[in-house]
Amino acid sequence: MNSRERVLAAFQRKVPDRVPTFEVAIDSQVIGAIQPGASLLDFAETRGLDAVAVRPDQRRATIGENLFQDERGVVLRRTTQDYLEPVNTVIATSDDLRRFEFPDPYAPERLSSLKEAVDRFRGRIPVIAFLRDGWSEARDLHGFSESLIDLYDNPALVRGIIEKAVDYYSELGRLCAKLGVEIAFSGDDIAGNNGLFMSPQHFQEVIYPAMKRLYRNWHGAGLYVLKHSDGDLSQILDLLVDTGLDCLHPIDPLAGMSLEKIKRQYGGRICIMGNVNCAGHLVFGTKEQVVEEVKDCLRVAAPGGGYICSSSNSIPRSVKPENYIAMIEAVKESGRYV
Repeated sequence: MNSRERVLAAFQRKVPDRVPTFEVAIDSQVIGAIQPGASLLDFAETRGLDAVAVRPDQRRATIGENLFQDERGVVLRRTTQDYLEPVNTVIATSDDLRRFEFPDPYAPERLSSLKEAVDRFRGRIPVIAFLRDGWSEARDLHGFSESLIDLYDNPALVRGIIEKAVDYYSELGRLCAKLGVEIAFSGDDIAGNNGLFMSPQHFQEVIYPAMKRLYRNWHGAGLYVLKHSDGDLSQILDLLVDTGLDCLHPIDPLAGMSLEKIKRQYGGRICIMGNVNCAGHLVFGTKEQVVEEVKDCLRVAAPGGGYICSSSNSIPRSVKPENYIAMIEAVKESGRYV
């Protein structure tokens, strides 16, 4: 099998030749330490990763030291990782929502990076469009704490942002699929280590219907759905699976999520991706410890197929480069089906 066949078999809960491995994000400094001068696409091909996740292109203007403004009007601050952190509020009122428009999905440059990846890897390595769901946009555009408060105080505003985002990302997903993208990645977090950020009732009433509509639209475009959320999702796992997602990522060990339990309860319905602790041995341990952790994940989740071995979130700057290499090689060596 090649990487495309391997990943799609896992998404279909079939048994491939070996367990696939890839990451939804790898810090540029880790890539540079392992393979100086390499792009993400170069690194994925050289290291034999089984898929690559690429974001749509968006213009950003520099407005200060480590400060940028994107096409949505969101001001972003550079962090100690590649991640940029939103720091302002774009939509505060219903009037703001009526006036707000997402960046033009048809802009000539919007999918340039995705097109480059598809043209390079078509038929060999599946390309994942790093997209978003409605909650992510409410968090960025209205503010994280403000959105949580307004699930109680002004649910119509939060719901309006989410529904507008679903319309946008449905169309962006359709355009990605037309290019040859095969998987849509849906972020972001709806929980932390201590549980959901919102009540299960608010998730069910406001966020779940929008997710379900978005995933139905992506499926209609021919895309598989890879849903990400850190945190303890135990209160809403049935609802999450019912959204129609194809694969759940990353089964967060820091939040007490059990790979073994998720495999046992949901492995017949969804693909599972995770959960080598990206804040544990990958950062502080030895290569030997990483290999043993990978083997534990494979032992628990690989039987019967439908498993992708990855970190428990992404590969941040704190990960030892040699440990990430050890993880990749351990999956390839120990993840084969006999």
